[in-house]
Formats: sequence, structure tokens, C-alpha cells
Amino acid sequence: MTQNTAGTLDKQKWMSNVLDIHRLKLTDIVWPGAHNAGMDKQAPNYDVVIGNWTTCQNGSFAWQLSNGARAFDIRLGYTEGADQSIFYFHHNGYQSHRVLDELMTDVSAFLDRNPDEFIVLDFHQLADGSKPFDYQKLNDLLVSRLGQRVIPPGDAEKTIGELKRISSRRRVVLAAHGRRELDEDYFWPRIPHKWINKRFTDTEDLQNHVSSALEDAPYETFLWSLSATSYAFLGGPQDIKIQINDWFNPTRDWVTRCSIINTDFFDESEIVRYCWTANSMKAVYGHALHERTPG
Repeated sequence: MTQNTAGTLDKQKWMSNVLDIHRLKLTDIVWPGAHNAGMDKQAPNYDVVIGNWTTCQNGSFAWQLSNGARAFDIRLGYTEGADQSIFYFHHNGYQSHRVLDELMTDVSAFLDRNPDEFIVLDFHQLADGSKPFDYQKLNDLLVSRLGQRVIPPGDAEKTIGELKRISSRRRVVLAAHGRRELDEDYFWPRIPHKWINKRFTDTEDLQNHVSSALEDAPYETFLWSLSATSYAFLGGPQDIKIQINDWFNPTRDWVTRCSIINTDFFDESEIVRYCWTANSMKAVYGHALHERTPG
């Protein structure tokens, strides 16, 4: 049914290699997601001590794309400048000194090399506390730079095969909370996040949260994000790759019930490989997968 799951996976173009992916809609896809994608250990403002609390990924946007991430959890702030305004990435106000221009450049370069991969840009937080934010400038910048690559919301019901036939360039979903300044011909509705709603969580709490969140899934008519992250009082984001590899192993049915699986340091687990396998399973077997007992 799929390629040997123990073999080499080309993470640059894993979506292109999913068996029968042309049958799936974007809302059917299981997406490996990068939680707080703009906060990484290679960022200009990375600090070992503070970063223990604020850093969620290992490498740059280009690095994340090359290592298989296809959904990006984005938290932006805004600074008005005399010559140039800046949209910057932050975690609860702490800035990484990465800016939106980097993400747009890296997405375009990646798609030039891998034209049959698809990417979700989830603008989950557009604000930094009470600081002003220019939604119109964000809209104009994204439409100007990525507009030719954006899949319009009106095509949400089309399959991957249909989308490829319609355009060789439109491979990006822009999603954000509805604002009058954001062009509805480009922006999909806000992606709901299912998270545990606790600042500090252990793995048992998180496992219970995941199980509960998936009780009524799959929700295959819209994109949604499952936050599979664990934070400790003294340690910040926790290393839970063993648990991720257990919970989302395709031998269980959790992974095929998901939409976006949003994790910290996503590359340290097997989540990209598991998403690749799960999407092939969904394309071949479809809803029959969900007739099994959950978990």
C-alpha cells in the first residue's frame, strides 16, 4: 500500500510521494505542523536561557520546510517604520528577530524547487499584546508577494488532483481570523486550535487531551490544529518525541483522525513519516479507517 515505512523518506517532497494523494482534499490531509514556527534555535535573537522558554523549533523556515513541516503556526507582531514597516515573530512578546519577509521568501524558493508540495500558513495570532497592528498592510504584503501561489477559499472542496490541474503554482493556504482588511478571496477562515488550555502540562494530561480532542474526529470539512505540546514549570517546551511516536504511530488510528498535528521540535519525532503514511492510508481506504476502535 505504501512504500517501506522503515526506508528513506524524501522530506523535501514527501507530499508528492503520497500514494493516490490526488484523491484527497486539503481538508482530508494530515499535516505535520510547526508550533510557533518563527521561534527557533537558529534565529538571530536566540538566547540559551530565555530560549528555553520561548523557542519551539530547531531551525529556520527553509530548514523546517526541507525537513517536512507543511503547516506553520504563525504569531506576528508589528512595528511601524519611517522607511519600512516590519511584521516580526514573537512568543508572548519575546522576539526572535525573524520577520515575515523571510517566511515568504523561503516558501517561494521551496515551491520553486518542489512545485507539488502544499503549505498551510496559519496566522494564528496577529498582535503583540496591546501594540498596534496593521492588518491592511499585512494583507497587501501577502497578496503582493504570495498571491500567485494562494489557493482561493472557493477551491476548498477541490481534490489535490483538481488543484494541480487548475494551477501549477497555487499551493499555499492563507488562514486567519476574519477581518475586513483581509481579502476573503485569498484568506481562508481562522483555523481552530484544540489545545489543553493549561500553561503547564505533563504527558499524561496531554495524552488525555489528545484522546478527548479526537473523540468526534475526523472533522474533514475544515482545517483544524491539534496542539500536541507539553510545558513544564522549570523546563519550558518538553522533549516528548517518544510519546509523539507512540500516540501517532499509524498502527493506531489517532493519526488518521487528525488535520494539523502541531508540535514543538517536530523534526525530532517521526511525525512527518507518520503523516506521509497516514495520508496514503486515507487515500486508499478513506472512511473505512475510522470504523475501528479509537486509540
